[in-house]
Amino acid sequence: MVVKISSKHQVTIPKDIADAFNLKKGDVLEVEKIGNRIIMIPKEVILEDKYPMEDLEAAEKVLSKGLPKEEIVFKSGEAMVAHFKKRIKK
Repeated sequence: MVVKISSKHQVTIPKDIADAFNLKKGDVLEVEKIGNRIIMIPKEVILEDKYPMEDLEAAEKVLSKGLPKEEIVFKSGEAMVAHFKKRIKK
């Protein structure tokens, strides 16, 4: 498959490839150079890498509202955002 590089060095991942890897807007890819190839690897963003721990603890306190902690697994970032938006409205 051939894609074109934009003036901002961006490429569009073809839909069938994005669908095969369940890639959504905002997902993160690691980019590596291996020999003469460019490799893109889907990555999970670890919140601790992106936000200070005190911010995460403050958010947890607000979102939990005294409820017992539970482990939640989300299928996508969009699902996680939707979950927390619902909790904030309560």
